[in-house]
Amino acid sequence: MLIVFGITISVIFSLKAPAYFVTKEFKRYNWSVEADTQKPKGEDEYDVIIVGSGIGGLTCGALLSKRGYKVLVLEQHYQVGGYCSSFKRKNFVFNAGVENVSGLWKRGPIAFLLKELGLKKDGFFVRNRMRFIFKGKEINVNNLEELIKSLSEMFPEERENIRAFFDEAKKAYEECYKDADVYGTPLPAELIVKVFGARKLLDYPKEHTHFYDWSNKTFAQKLDDHFRSKDLREFLCALLPHFGAEPDKAPANGMLAACISYFLYGGYSPKKAQKFADSLKEFIEKSNGKVLVRHKVDKILTEGRKVKGVKVGDKIFRSPVAVSNANAKTTFLELVPGNNLDKGFVDYIKSLKMSPSCLMVSLGADMELSDYPTTIHNLDDNYALIISSNTDPTFAPEGKASIMLLGDANYHDFPERGTKEYLEKKNKLAEILIQKAEQIIPNLSKHIIVQDVATPKTFERYTSMPEGALYSFDQSIETKRPYFKTSIKGLYLAGASTFPGGGIEPVVISGIICANDICNWDVEAP
Repeated sequence: MLIVFGITISVIFSLKAPAYFVTKEFKRYNWSVEADTQKPKGEDEYDVIIVGSGIGGLTCGALLSKRGYKVLVLEQHYQVGGYCSSFKRKNFVFNAGVENVSGLWKRGPIAFLLKELGLKKDGFFVRNRMRFIFKGKEINVNNLEELIKSLSEMFPEERENIRAFFDEAKKAYEECYKDADVYGTPLPAELIVKVFGARKLLDYPKEHTHFYDWSNKTFAQKLDDHFRSKDLREFLCALLPHFGAEPDKAPANGMLAACISYFLYGGYSPKKAQKFADSLKEFIEKSNGKVLVRHKVDKILTEGRKVKGVKVGDKIFRSPVAVSNANAKTTFLELVPGNNLDKGFVDYIKSLKMSPSCLMVSLGADMELSDYPTTIHNLDDNYALIISSNTDPTFAPEGKASIMLLGDANYHDFPERGTKEYLEKKNKLAEILIQKAEQIIPNLSKHIIVQDVATPKTFERYTSMPEGALYSFDQSIETKRPYFKTSIKGLYLAGASTFPGGGIEPVVISGIICANDICNWDVEAP
């Protein structure tokens, strides 16, 4: 009997222990809120209120609307989309930063979202033609085989390693999405336990051998595992600005989706970023939901640490569920009453480091540039050039081009907006970036018709993102993002603040997870 008891305990412990340790911290967040979709509601009463209309919030709202929830989205700006939006200057259209989108392959989260909503990928996205300038050489990347061929010619001594690296990366990436068919997205460990059970977590390493290995290393370690050439490792870090962390601090598994996937399955440019965001908005509105712009939420209303609604000026909107698509610092330090939060948690939120931002120079040029690739990354001079009109000809009048230049910029280096010093600094930096771009497009400065310059402080103004951060918080292994459920019953987070981080594909993942949890993981709910 003792032997049988010992074996039983051993089996139970080996099964339950991994699940216990990954879920221990999140047990206090394992609440559920029933939104009675059948109950008649007043004009200002909703099943779910979403604060902010970035793509994470719109994704959540669209999926919930499809499932019968009465949804309200409140946005402080005059249009929806956050960084996934567009603006017009004279006869030229510019995107507000989005230039390369992943997650559109057959098992990708954005492909899942579009299918769920009955939308067609080709109506919103076009496969990018990419070029990298590295050590004075041009490397064109239209597909993975072309990249492997180019790199093998540049680094013949690494030929076999190059092939092996991308073969392994592809296996790891596909393993990450192995179970995505059920809920449309990969899940973190604690949700694997909640949704699929403890046995699934125990079996995860052997069922996801390659991805599990990438999950336990930094990107620098993975590069060191495969390559000797310092220059080759440097090139493969080319897309790190999309991630916002140095290679020795960037988790390898995060780099798979954020960067390597562009090589595996291509990156896509939005035909018009605003069109994608507006389509999600229109879906919500056609499904008994409402989206209100120029409605800045002042407070998330609570009672006994439970969500009761939100306050916008003198208006009160009621709901048992609120999804904050605002940055977590804004959410917890400005919108949530302080007596709802532990001091230790507040200190943790205050300590979170913001991700990098950038300088964005939008140019309308009297030039025909259709022979150029859509996206050019000059790794030697550390900037990117995007010809948006090569993705969507309606971005510019015929024979002209809509161009976006992206360069490094630090929020804290800029004086206050509107001051003489601020204008001088941003214009000087823009001039330097344009001069660099003339190495690729000769005489560009002589053909500029329209010029608009955005600094980190511009991004902060229009998106309310602290420090104009592109990916919300720092995305290195040193940063632990807040969980998507909070200690306040009924309050969720969606967007770049929470798992899995910044970028269009990651925030779509966050929105899908949030919607699924509100539905108690019943995708047919209610």
